[in-house]
Amino acid sequence: MVLYDVSSTYLQGKACPLGKDGYNRDKKRVTLQIVFGLLCNDKGCPIVVEIFEKNTSDPKTFTNQIDKVSSRFGIKRVVWVGDRGMITQARVRDDLKDIL
Repeated sequence: MVLYDVSSTYLQGKACPLGKDGYNRDKKRVTLQIVFGLLCNDKGCPIVVEIFEKNTSDPKTFTNQIDKVSSRFGIKRVVWVGDRGMITQARVRDDLKDIL
């Protein structure tokens, strides 16, 4: 089983090169944020953290994780747990068609 989610955090200041203007999940007016994905094992222990472009949508990050789990960790059979905004029917149809 693989647990995966995407989140963002806000930054103060302007010196961090990872901070970008982008889609704000909380609809707050902030200057910079970092969007990141967290991939965990079945016990909830983080195994990968990835930083994404400033306004990458949650479902778009999912494709990277499918490839990563397969190529980097050699896992061929996996149960993905994610919210309905992350693992959409279109994402399953388009990104998992070669695996299913």
